[in-house]
Amino acid sequence: MIRKFIICLFTIVFSFFQSQVLDEYPEKQDFYEGGLVNFYRESHDYLTKNKVKDCDSKEIYQPRFIVTKEGGIKLVKDSDTANISKNKCAYEISISLLKNLKNWKPAEVKGLKIGALTEFILYPKDVMGNYKEGYNAMEFIIPAQYPGGYDKLGKDFHDEFMTLFMDYHINGNINLEFYVDKEGHISNPRIYPEIRDRSFNIEFLRTLSRLHKVWKPALYSNIPIKQRVNYPMRFSTTFYER
Repeated sequence: MIRKFIICLFTIVFSFFQSQVLDEYPEKQDFYEGGLVNFYRESHDYLTKNKVKDCDSKEIYQPRFIVTKEGGIKLVKDSDTANISKNKCAYEISISLLKNLKNWKPAEVKGLKIGALTEFILYPKDVMGNYKEGYNAMEFIIPAQYPGGYDKLGKDFHDEFMTLFMDYHINGNINLEFYVDKEGHISNPRIYPEIRDRSFNIEFLRTLSRLHKVWKPALYSNIPIKQRVNYPMRFSTTFYER
């Protein structure tokens, strides 16, 4: 009976992991075999071999996609059609790389392969004509900056949210996650661990809107780019600690 229960439990856990898609790769895992350096190397080799035409120096694109547990690719639809139009060449090269490169690597959790959401930065000039061995686009990003720095962000967040968190009895480790877009505005915010309370989530978004300060957006080669920000902190009604 116990043995059957263990087998059943394993089947449930296995099925759960197989059906889920992580919203990011676990720490120290990459979406491509050999890591980002190898991804950009193989991207350069593919584009050179196929004599793909280079783009204007102002073009840059960041595709969002899922690497499935089988190592396939599912593109996340980008609703920013104006940005796609402005960076059409970089966009088309990104799609070509997603379709034609082969060594995509799913995430792993407890030894099981699982799909995960991810992205990369494609600045064609640096992957093509300016390419140098060992290139990794992530090393050339100037991160987004909150006015006054991250310590000020933590204080402002705590001050704005103290009453809300008191009302819902929330304390402990909290992760604030969001994107800073090219204009320096916050989008797609969330906190996790997830709080399954519709009223709280409505109030959370309303309160977050009061943090209306415009960020200095992240930059790549002096070009503003969107950036995902993950800001962990320990929160209580009397103090915060990053």
